[in-house]
Amino acid sequence: MINDIFVSVSTNRDEVEVGKEFEVRLIIPKTVGNCSEISVLFNRYGEEPTVVRKMQKSSESTDSCEFSAKVSLPLLGNYYYFFKVIVDGAQKAIKISRETGKPFITMGESPYWNLFVIQKELQLPEWTKSGAIYYQIFVDRFFGEGKAKCIKIEGRNYRNWGDMPDYKRNEEGYFHNNDFFLGNLEGIRKRLKYFKKLGATALYLSPINYSRLRYDRYAVTDYRTIDPNVGDFEDLRKLHDDANKNGMKIVLDIAFNHCGSDNPIFQEAISNPNSKYRKWFYINDDGTYRYWYDEFKDMPIFNQKCKEYQEYIFGKNGVVELFADYVDGFRLDVSEELIPEVLEGIRNKANEKRKHIIIGECWHKVPLERLGTCIDAPTNYLFTDALYKLMAFGDFEYFKWQIEDVISNYPEETVCSMLNSLDTHDTVRALTILGGKWMRHDIEIWKIDEPPSPWHKYINGRMIFLTDVFREDEFQYDKLPAKVYREAKKQLKALSVVLYFLPGAPCIFYGSEVGLHGYKDPFNRKCFPWGHLDKDLLKFFRKLGKVRRKNEEQLCNKKIRIYDFDNRVLRFERNNLFIIVNFSNLTQEMRVPEEYLDAEHLFEMGVAENSIKPYGAIVMRKRGEG
Repeated sequence: MINDIFVSVSTNRDEVEVGKEFEVRLIIPKTVGNCSEISVLFNRYGEEPTVVRKMQKSSESTDSCEFSAKVSLPLLGNYYYFFKVIVDGAQKAIKISRETGKPFITMGESPYWNLFVIQKELQLPEWTKSGAIYYQIFVDRFFGEGKAKCIKIEGRNYRNWGDMPDYKRNEEGYFHNNDFFLGNLEGIRKRLKYFKKLGATALYLSPINYSRLRYDRYAVTDYRTIDPNVGDFEDLRKLHDDANKNGMKIVLDIAFNHCGSDNPIFQEAISNPNSKYRKWFYINDDGTYRYWYDEFKDMPIFNQKCKEYQEYIFGKNGVVELFADYVDGFRLDVSEELIPEVLEGIRNKANEKRKHIIIGECWHKVPLERLGTCIDAPTNYLFTDALYKLMAFGDFEYFKWQIEDVISNYPEETVCSMLNSLDTHDTVRALTILGGKWMRHDIEIWKIDEPPSPWHKYINGRMIFLTDVFREDEFQYDKLPAKVYREAKKQLKALSVVLYFLPGAPCIFYGSEVGLHGYKDPFNRKCFPWGHLDKDLLKFFRKLGKVRRKNEEQLCNKKIRIYDFDNRVLRFERNNLFIIVNFSNLTQEMRVPEEYLDAEHLFEMGVAENSIKPYGAIVMRKRGEG
């Protein structure tokens, strides 16, 4: 090992803009030997070296020689690089030690340095990455207060707070989304102290646009109006201003891929073949039209290439400009179905006056060319599935691969700002997943209704999903037995410790922090259980949030070292923090690396002297750090 070899690259955080020239410098002490014919080699992930540059001697002292080369990389992606050098007539390589992070000379295989090539230098708002914690709110189901709660709109089915959402077909035989419980913006504002105690730095709100007969408001009737039962722009302004004063930002969910079938724009387009709005949609001569997922007829999809549609969404005085002054970011529904031209237009318009975070709903790995141009960060379901499979099946290799694959293929700003959740409005609730019934191993663990399943049957040669039976089963098993709940809660705490210290921003789905549970829509969207809170769970999340916020400097990058998963005990490191979590139902030995033996214990759960109890956890920090 020769510790005096020095390597530097003139880039920002090991990232460089595609096609932009940068300099590589290599300083070699003369004690290494006579060095000649030095080259630096870059290979894009999964490829042979794609760029090779000979290095020239740029300076020399009595002790060392410096070599340098100018390089530009032509493609987006994750590159690895190392040096080839002739030392005393023998070809060798200069690579990096995994243990020390320092360069050394070798003739064998060993790690390369990593360099990430991005679309352009990506700089997101500082609040999005410095220990951020999101709190996701389904607006209709959180809390209601004030005048918006008193407004009654014809056709809506108003319900008593806390009732089970209607899960059966209506009189016409359709499943509907017409249950309104009257949660609103003023109710959220009245609970800002609650969020602050959780350590939340951003409130992520479900859509608030007027949607006449859908409580979730993903089928918009009027994009330029806030739903009267939610409030108005003055209520949104008050919430935004007061949240900002309390150290929290507002991120607003909005659906631009489709609208509601009762939207006047669509109604004119479908009823008048000569309407100027006809080209905004995909409408056939016979009056049939394309709708979302080929299943939701009340959600006609937009023709995103239509220039007039684009102007309406992100042009001057468009929808994005209308809401941008009242929020600090947007979460774009089904962003994987939005074309780059639309995503770029939304992002550019949102950032016209000040920086906003643009979060895309993403279920898969995001192509690199979309990051920093179309969206800034995804909803990171890749970590969600990996965490559950680690807990449920001990699938450590899958967990480790998913973590490393994401951080190796996203820019650092994206990694720091992506949303990591254990549950959302589109998945089974965390406590219900951990309850163990119907969880999947072959696909994402929460996809209990994907084939094959107990509710898929072949009838007359066709596979049919028995929706009514499925929903009735969800209802019958909604309440978790006490023993199951206690075990699931222990596992939820253990998983949450990992979630809070992985790269990215943890996101709490409203109510999960106080014991709310349930299967898929509508059972995962119950009212917040005010007056029936699991106070032990709430105390845990408040403590965890406090620890994360106090150590945000250790977390605002994508560095992570995953040690092992021996006896179902996970050990990993984030800069100068070391985290140990017991995923087993047995007390296990707590193995601490030597450099952390004298560490400060920031968080403990079920820790004895040298052991860690079932589902226990510890977070420690090196003395004098942070």
